Amino acid sequence: MISYTLLEFDELISTSDFLKENQTYFPHMTIVRANHQTKGRGQFDRKWESNPEENLLFSVLLKNMNVSKMFDIKRWIVSSIISYLQKKNIDVYFKEPNDLYVLEQKLCGILIETQSNSNIFDYVIIGIGLNVNQTEFDHPHATSLGLLLNQTVNINHLFEDIIKMLIENYEQLT
Repeated sequence: MISYTLLEFDELISTSDFLKENQTYFPHMTIVRANHQTKGRGQFDRKWESNPEENLLFSVLLKNMNVSKMFDIKRWIVSSIISYLQKKNIDVYFKEPNDLYVLEQKLCGILIETQSNSNIFDYVIIGIGLNVNQTEFDHPHATSLGLLLNQTVNINHLFEDIIKMLIENYEQLT
């Protein structure tokens, strides 16, 4: 099983931006988690709405991955999170280009950013924002695990379980 480095913060501007700015200092499979992001973002720099300490916000750094693995990287992340949520009886589906939905409501956003100068990515940063205990949203088509399950979800246990699933499924990627 692959090892990983975990960094946790109370607050960051963005877990993905933190990794992007500091990726040279961190090894492959570094995971950065924050309890709050002051400028979380999605695709096209859209704002990712998240109340402090109510959602799961983290990014994963992969290094020296072959560019040909991009589809596999996306499939690894999406299928791992979907598998975990389905085990919790959440009927979730992937909606292109980068979101997980339940019915017509957004539950999770996934943002993949890369840099490469050849056929090898210098880095791949995968940002994940999963709505967990937030109950009110500015966006009318958003939901959370807490709303779907009608209970408060332990974010730390959820994070541990999702990371375990990602690490277990990583072998399919290599």
